[in-house]
Amino acid sequence: MKILAPLTGALALFSTSPTLALEYGPLTAEFTVEIENDSLFESTDPANEISDTYTTIESAITLAIGASSSLNASLVLEPITDATRDRAFEDHGLYAEELYFSHDFGGAALQLGKFNPAFGVAWDEAPGIFGADFAEDYELTEQLGGAVLVPFDLGASVNVLSVAVFHADRTILSDSLGRVRGQNNISAGGVANTDGPESIAAAINGAIGETTYNVGIQRLARGAGDTHDQTGAVLGLTHTYDLGRPVALLSEIAYFTDFGGTSASAQYGTVGVAAPFGPVTVSGTYSNRDVSGARTDHLASISGEMELAPGLFGSLGYRWAREGTDKNQTIGTLITYEF
Repeated sequence: MKILAPLTGALALFSTSPTLALEYGPLTAEFTVEIENDSLFESTDPANEISDTYTTIESAITLAIGASSSLNASLVLEPITDATRDRAFEDHGLYAEELYFSHDFGGAALQLGKFNPAFGVAWDEAPGIFGADFAEDYELTEQLGGAVLVPFDLGASVNVLSVAVFHADRTILSDSLGRVRGQNNISAGGVANTDGPESIAAAINGAIGETTYNVGIQRLARGAGDTHDQTGAVLGLTHTYDLGRPVALLSEIAYFTDFGGTSASAQYGTVGVAAPFGPVTVSGTYSNRDVSGARTDHLASISGEMELAPGLFGSLGYRWAREGTDKNQTIGTLITYEF
């Protein structure tokens, strides 16, 4: 049962980066390698004007156990800290983003261990180098617990219901090798960082023809120092139009109360479009982030991506953002390749 396979078709233009798949008996591994430079060249605060060159390597490893079970790992090498000055290939750490056991019962699948609960897709699927920057704020990652995934058909649509119960990982897997980020602990606080699996997220992802959708809700239990449980909801749609060329559109909104365990509410919105023009796929995005008590942030970006050689992609992007009181402009270059 390939639970997620029907949901990927309408997102093809948003995610054209290549991967390399290796198979050895029951072991399957996929790798994505990126080298990126972000140069913030203009800002109302000159201290923001820095250049950061770094690599991101992601691997998804699956070890089949019989016909229906598997062990799954997602390893990531990337900078552990944000850049505060010009830097090149510094502060990288390797960590396990996911490490879980999966079993397919036929009508449903079970995940147990460290995993990323489903909630929204814009943090991954928004097009361009910078399109996902704001949506990444609400991505759920590195949680410890369990999830049940149930595929179902409704009319002409193919859907997956996911229900996850979890808490933030505080095991040795929350640390990193290389640049050490330190093992998470209960006193660090933060929503979902609780003694037991007190947080929950439920999502439905579906596809019908050239349209995909996602809808999700969450309740993240308050951690040390928080005053409230965070609750949230997300709704997203993508559709691909045939206008002489395939034009893919994405939109997603997310709303939270008691955001980050405080009494503040937060709203996020992301829209994106991508279309091929000759060998270049051109994309644009607009996002906003509105947290009560703070100034609304805005982000607009445009990118172009093309295949330079078999398995080798190059991208160039421009980012304009008003974040807090600062207005920033950034040029980004990205090489994605497999070896």
